[in-house]
Amino acid sequence: MKATAQEYNFHQRILADDDPVAFAQLAECLYFPLVQDIQQRARSHADPALVEEAAGQALLDYRDAPTRYDPDRASLRSYLAMAAYRDYQNEQAKELRMQAHQISLFDPTLQESVESLESMELAEIIASKAQAEELWQFIQELFHDPLERRIIALIINRVHAPEPYAQILGIEDVSHEKQIEQIKLVKYRITRRLRRRIAQRFQLLEGDRS
Repeated sequence: MKATAQEYNFHQRILADDDPVAFAQLAECLYFPLVQDIQQRARSHADPALVEEAAGQALLDYRDAPTRYDPDRASLRSYLAMAAYRDYQNEQAKELRMQAHQISLFDPTLQESVESLESMELAEIIASKAQAEELWQFIQELFHDPLERRIIALIINRVHAPEPYAQILGIEDVSHEKQIEQIKLVKYRITRRLRRRIAQRFQLLEGDRS
């Protein structure tokens, strides 16, 4: 399927490189549809943070090299969706390799649990990199879901008992084992996303200071 009339118009404006709002308008139009396309392809295994990053990266790559796209061969949305899904698969593979290298963290002989380790690392980042007020402003910018913010508050305050997490997640009626499993998954995704964004933010700040 060829590019739609709207996509073709966007493509020509971006190729001309003289329209400062063309890319912003295209991103506003296609970002969320791209996220949905990747989620559908990845199905239940989709990692929201990686999906969002892949969609954004595909748009940025197109902006930097629009001549690679041929509007006579495919719609712009399908072209970007294919590129984004490839990026998603690559990043997911990297995550899996990292998890494989870090499997020793789950060794039951370790005295500290994964949860306490995550809390400790976040606490160190906070203490060394940002004031509490700045951190919470950053969290509010990144996490719009009040539920996720409450989970982060528990993690930062080093709450290890599963009951508060289960209450927030609404899983108090499931078995203790299922609670622990779901809580670990939610905490892993949130802390990984938060760590990545904090690292990116301070890399930018350090780059500005240099």
